Amino acid sequence: MDKLAFSGTMEAAGISSLPLHLITTDLELDEQGPLIVKPRFGGSSIGIEIVDDLPTAKALASSQPLLRNGAVVQRYLDDAIDLNISVRTYPEKSLSAIERPLRPEEDGIYSYADKYLTGSQGMASAPRELPAELPADIEGQLRTMASQVVDLAMVRSVARIDFLWNSAGLWVNEINTIPGSLSWYFWSYEGVPFAQLLAEMIHEATLSPGATFRTDGADGTALRDVGAISHKLA
Repeated sequence: MDKLAFSGTMEAAGISSLPLHLITTDLELDEQGPLIVKPRFGGSSIGIEIVDDLPTAKALASSQPLLRNGAVVQRYLDDAIDLNISVRTYPEKSLSAIERPLRPEEDGIYSYADKYLTGSQGMASAPRELPAELPADIEGQLRTMASQVVDLAMVRSVARIDFLWNSAGLWVNEINTIPGSLSWYFWSYEGVPFAQLLAEMIHEATLSPGATFRTDGADGTALRDVGAISHKLA
């Protein structure tokens, strides 16, 4: 997952999202701290940090091994509520109930330990409110935005979309696809057992594979043809 590309796609489509910036040596920001620093690629459970200012963010990006492939920064909303929803695209595009993960009070970050080390079932054991108690207009807005994200990001199979919400608005934050988030517990709540969810995911993958492979030339003809061409060029 490329957070910078995802953020740019959402912004171009007019979907509300917090501005996200690639950390470079010449980056300048209008936003004041605190700021949140994340790895550009992959999930944010490992490598995420809250910093007071941009110079600290730049220093972190240049020294933290988990950020060596790129780091992004955005304004940290300490009063925002995390809201998540799962989507799946088979047998049809479907949206789950909305969950509210319960952040720890001491640091405000929904960390790797909070997600995966709080019980025997990983993230399914993490504390949450499911379904989240939300005003009807916020729930409707979130579900509409999630459906748009599925189409824009060309989502296949199962994914989790994360949002941030406070009194100023609702923003799509990022999308977590397999293997980052299978989100099976959302669908158990919807009455879809894990075995059924997995079987339908496999069936969808076989009906519409993301990549196709050919055996043409596997008998050695491709290599022989290359040799013949190189001889002519010589």
